[in-house]
Amino acid sequence: MAHIIINPAYHHLRDFIESLPTVFETDGELVYDERNQVRFFTIDGMKLVVKRFKKPMLHQRIDYTIIRPSKAKRAYLYGMKLLELGICTPTPIAYIETFCKGLFCLGYLVTDYCGDPDARILREEPEGHDELFEALARYLVDCHEKGFIHGDTNLSNFLYHREGNGYRITTIDINRSHFTPNPSKKECLESLFRLTHVRPTLKRIVARYAALRGWDEEAAVDIVLKKLEKFEKRKKMLKLHR
Repeated sequence: MAHIIINPAYHHLRDFIESLPTVFETDGELVYDERNQVRFFTIDGMKLVVKRFKKPMLHQRIDYTIIRPSKAKRAYLYGMKLLELGICTPTPIAYIETFCKGLFCLGYLVTDYCGDPDARILREEPEGHDELFEALARYLVDCHEKGFIHGDTNLSNFLYHREGNGYRITTIDINRSHFTPNPSKKECLESLFRLTHVRPTLKRIVARYAALRGWDEEAAVDIVLKKLEKFEKRKKMLKLHR
């Protein structure tokens, strides 16, 4: 059994969307295969991105069946909300939830394709990208002021495209995010620690972000670095105890 929701503007893709649980394994172009799988499909001349989320463990399947929305549903609904807020993200086209013996099994998200590169260049080749640093900092400020806190602010989840004298930033992988009216300074700053482990890049983005908000730059950077150090220590401890 499958539960399928399609963006009304894309009902002409219904046949393809309904076939996805059957054809996903064999059709399309596999472009990512780690925790989740991502494939590209071209349908009626339109390039689509289909993400199949990793099959959850039993307790998560129960959770997604009776307690809270699946990752696929959240990603779809959050994407729609971001577009309403004027925050750039790939257009959500559909989501699918499949069920086995009454329990949630697999989730799929369909969006339009955005071929823009991601912002990891800021950690790999930071020199000569002043405008991109500025654009990303402003984008993060805009998101937070509109009440959107990204759940995984890794630079790979921010895509950029040259537009006029600056850049347009687009965000992806939003299913772990949340919306909160007037998020606190601490909440905003601590959400930035995942941007990168490369300290010079992280400090530069956070300092500019703080300056745009009229906050103390040094204090802001200190908060973010402490959060990152705590995360790294915890990760190291978990690895030692495996």
